[in-house]
This record gives sequence, structure tokens and C-alpha cells, in this order.
Amino acid sequence: MRSDSVLLLCLILLTAPLVGFVLQYAFGRRLPGQGAWLTVGTIGVSLACSIVLAVGGIQWGTMKGVFHLGPWDWLPAGADFDWQVGILVDGLTAVMLVVVTGVSFLVHLFSVGYMKGDPKYPLFFAWLQMFSVSMLILVLADNLLHLFMGWELVGLCSYKLIGFWSEKPDPCNAARKAFITTRIGDLGMLLAICILGGAVGSFDFDKIFTAVAAGAIGDTWLLLAGLGLFFAAMGKSAQLGLHVWLPDAMEGPTPVSALIHAATMVAAGVYLVGRMAPMMLPDVMTVIAIVGAATALVAGLIALAQNDIKRVLAYSTISQLGYMFLGLGVGAWHAALFHLTTHAFFKALMFLGSGSVIHACHHEQDMRKMGGLWNKLPITGTTFLIGVIAIAGVPWITSGFFSKDGILSGAYATNPALFWVGLAGAVLTAFYMMRLFAMTFLGKPKDAHVHDHAHESPAVMWIPLAVLGTLAICAGWGTWHEAMLAPPESVVAEGSIQTLHDEHHHAGFVMPLAIAAALIGLLLGLLVFWKFAARVADWKKPFRALETALANKFWFDELYDKVLVKPAYRLAELFRFVDSRGVDGLVNAVGRGGVKTGDASGAHDRHVVDGLVRMTGALCQGFGGMFSMMQSGRVRFYLSLSVGALALALLLERIF
Repeated sequence: MRSDSVLLLCLILLTAPLVGFVLQYAFGRRLPGQGAWLTVGTIGVSLACSIVLAVGGIQWGTMKGVFHLGPWDWLPAGADFDWQVGILVDGLTAVMLVVVTGVSFLVHLFSVGYMKGDPKYPLFFAWLQMFSVSMLILVLADNLLHLFMGWELVGLCSYKLIGFWSEKPDPCNAARKAFITTRIGDLGMLLAICILGGAVGSFDFDKIFTAVAAGAIGDTWLLLAGLGLFFAAMGKSAQLGLHVWLPDAMEGPTPVSALIHAATMVAAGVYLVGRMAPMMLPDVMTVIAIVGAATALVAGLIALAQNDIKRVLAYSTISQLGYMFLGLGVGAWHAALFHLTTHAFFKALMFLGSGSVIHACHHEQDMRKMGGLWNKLPITGTTFLIGVIAIAGVPWITSGFFSKDGILSGAYATNPALFWVGLAGAVLTAFYMMRLFAMTFLGKPKDAHVHDHAHESPAVMWIPLAVLGTLAICAGWGTWHEAMLAPPESVVAEGSIQTLHDEHHHAGFVMPLAIAAALIGLLLGLLVFWKFAARVADWKKPFRALETALANKFWFDELYDKVLVKPAYRLAELFRFVDSRGVDGLVNAVGRGGVKTGDASGAHDRHVVDGLVRMTGALCQGFGGMFSMMQSGRVRFYLSLSVGALALALLLERIF
């Protein structure tokens, strides 16, 4: 495939949803169907272009399969440093493009039915379009600064979509929490951008990797840059410590959960670490693996005690993202990014399936009020079961089996301790997902009102479920992923990333354990929450303290509230006091002093200056009046005055 054809396809797939956003945002209410089908069509165009790129004439896995288009000057910054944008298309890019546009297309289609009747129906599709544009900018970027623009736009769109129902307080709080938490992580990316840009003189991936290979960046700076990038990924991909925003983000509409918080936005952190793997030092990779393993285990435990169907899926997402980082950290680059792909399909399937359940049950989300819904929702129930066995990793027939097996094999080859943590997480995953399925679809109805009024979703909602169910099964078949997700040659040469052969070197030992973990977890979940559901309450009594801890999510939110949020509020109150009583107080005091000085000046002017003026006028008027009395106009009076004055003068002369 020629580079000009690749450029044209990239521009079309990026421009189509951008035009859709502009038209939908400006004219959505006046368009046919309030613009919903316009946005479905534009993201469909992007999907078609992505598929053409993926299956075109690109020779994946070799340098001939890498298209570097551009760069183009964006902000000139001097003779030696320009801020540029460009397009990088390789196997990883192509896979991510198909995942983003494919899941986005199905979510748009599902939302046509799910969001019907919402007062802000057109606005919802506008922001879905803009989110898709943001992810495409991120994935197509050929340098860190370009990627950072898409990264921040994704955060903005996530904020708008999580808080879409802004008339309610909980979505607004969840949106703010997500925005602030991910922004904290983004400080790490800013640090990395400053370090790498300053050391290399460019943000371009290739130039950064070349500089690292040549030893042009000191190990200390490289360590800080790598940790900074991973910290940003921790925020976006909700890893342990910065995971608290993702469960609350379920306050947004369910299609948002499927698109942003299962398949695309949260995968951006994994994509970032995978893309920047050639510059990651071994110490950074170890940190990534440990954090990923801990996240997979802790989130899986918390999911066991959640009763909101979407929150179970939220913690499941956090756990699976932990698996991906475990894979990246131990060097199983291909397996981790392959699991990103397969997870996008089966987790989007289950989130949309939960939306179908919620829609059928009149927006009820508590699994304790469900049960027996498979007969009422046969298509939703069947496709949801496919998602459950896929994420559990049922052998040879589900995509999740192939990708998760690769991660576990890679972990065993590098760090056996982390392998056992990952294996425990695999048992937990199968167990809590079967718990969710059994409580929702199996057994007897727990709430007659919920069950009696439940009904299968319309075709516009179950068709995406059927497509995703097919992908959840078939995405792992064949060898397409081995070619398109081949590890970077430079890193393989240095030995920091395993080859595909190394990832499965211990498969003879790991695979039976992975299969056993999936089957044991599913069987236990089925027995405990279906066959012996009536005895669950008795079995949980010895574990009451643990259940309380899990139900309260190990009190992460309470700890952050006490250690971070409340001190921040107190600090803000101190600043408010200093501002109102100090800064504003000084300004107000100066103002009051000016007023009093003005009053004193006015009083002095009125009583002294004006008084003297008025007194002078009064004296003149008095003397004038007295002298005017002498002007009678009679001759006798003037002669008398003259004689009197003459007599007075003679008398004074006589005396003196």
C-alpha cells in the first residue's frame, strides 16, 4: 500500500467523525432522527477505513510496514526546535484503529435505542463523536506532544459524558472525580515530555528511541521519564492508587461505560506504555509489572462483593487492565496488547449487555433484585454468557484464553511470583463473573415487579451484542495478531521484550493451570450462586469482616477523603480566609480609609473654606448695609454730617 493511500485513509477516518461532531453539535435537533444516524454513518466510514488499513498491502512486522507521514510544523519554536504533528501507522496503530472505531460504531448503534427519549439525545451523540475523534488523534500520533493533545481531549470528552446527566448530583461528582484523578496522573506525562524534549530536542518517537539506544539520555532522567509516563498511564487506565474514579464513572449512561471505560479510554494507558516500551528501563518495567499484578488481584477481590451490575464490570475492567500492565512489565508485549484487543470486545459486550438488562428492568441495577432473566432476555443472556466465558478464558474457543495465556506464560518466564498472583486473579475473574451471570440470569426471580416487566431489547440494541459476541469468540483465532502485534525489533534485540516464542515457552506448564483456573472459577461460581444460592448467606458468616472490607472497597475513598480531600478543603478555606480577610481586607481597609479621608476633606471644605468665604461675604454685606444707611439722599443730612465731622475734628485738635 502506497503512503499517499495510507495518508488519504487516515485523513478520512479522522475527518469523518469530526465533521459529524460539528454538524451534530450545531444542528442535531433539526436533523432527521435528531442526527443519531448521521453519527452512526460517520463513525462507520472511519471503521471502513480502519479495516482497509488493517488488511491492506502493509507488510506488518517489518520496517516496510511502518508509515511515517509528515511531520508538519504546528508551532515554530526556533531554529533548533519545532513543535510538529505527524501520523504513524504500523501494526499496533492499525489494531487500535479497528478496536476504537469498531467498538465506537457498535456503541453508537446501541445508543440509538438505549438513549431514545432522553431530552439531550442529540448532544449525547455529538460527544460520542468527539470522543472518537480524540482517541483517533491519540492513536495516530507520531510524537509525544501530538499524543498528549489527544490524551487531554479524551479526558475532556470523558468528563462531559460521565456527567452527561448533569441535572443529578452523582454524575456531576463522578465527572469531577474522574477529571481531577486523571489530571493528577497527567502530571507524570508532562514531566516526561519536558525531560525527553529537553534531552532530545524533539518529541518524535523515533528520535527519542534513537537517542535512548545511543545513550544520549542519562539513566536517572530516563528513569524519571519512564515512571512519569507510567504514572500518567496509571491515571488513565485506573491502576491501583489512581483507580478510584472508574467505579464512580458508572454514573454515566451505560453506552459511555462500554465505550470509554471498557474498550477505549482506559486502554489508552496500556497503549502509551506499549508504544513507549523501547525507552523503558528494566527497573520501570518491574514497577509496571508489580503494580499491574497488585491491581489485578485487589480489583478482583473488590468485585466479589459488589451488587451493582455495572460496578462489578467496572472493577473487572480495572483488574483486566492490571493484567495488561503485568504482561507489559514482564516483557510479554505481544500478549498484553493482544489482551487489550480481545478485552475490548468481550468487555464492551458485557457493558452493553448490562445496559440491555438495565433497560429491560426499568433502570434497575441491583443484581439482588434480578434473577431468572434468561427466559425474558434470551439474546442478551446468551451473548452475555459468551462474554463471561471469554473473560474467564475458556480454552481454545474464546479469544480471552489465548491472550491471557500469553500473559501468564510471559510472567512465569520472567517472575514466577507474579505468575501465581496472576493465576489467583484468573480464578477470581471466572468466579465473580459467573456470580454476576448467575445472580442476573439464573435462578428464581427475586423481585416480581422487575421480572414481570422485563423484555428483550429491540434489534438496534441486540445486533451490536451479537456482533461483539462473535468477536469475543473469534478474535483470538488465527495468527493475525502475531504479525500485526509483533514486538519492536529494537527492543527485542536488547532483550527487554520477549519474542512470541518466549511468551509461550512454558505453555506446557502454564496452560493447564490457566485452564484449571478458568474452569474452577466458573464451576465454583455456578455452584455457589445458582445451585446452592440459598446457603450463600450462611457460608459468608465466617468471612463477614472480609466481606465488609471488600464491599467498602478497602476504604480507598474514605482514606483519600481523610488524607487528601479534607486537608485540601481546609487549605482552600485558609486561602479563602487569607484572601477575604487579608488581601481583600487590606484593599477594603484602604478603601475605607480613603472614604474617611474624603469625608474629612469634605467637612473641612464645607465648614472652614466655605465658612471663611461665607463670613467674608457676610462682613462685606454688613458693612455695605451700614454704609448704605448713610446714603439717605437728603442735603440736610449730608450738611449735618459735615458739620458734625468738622466739630469732631476741631475738638480732637483742641484735645491733642
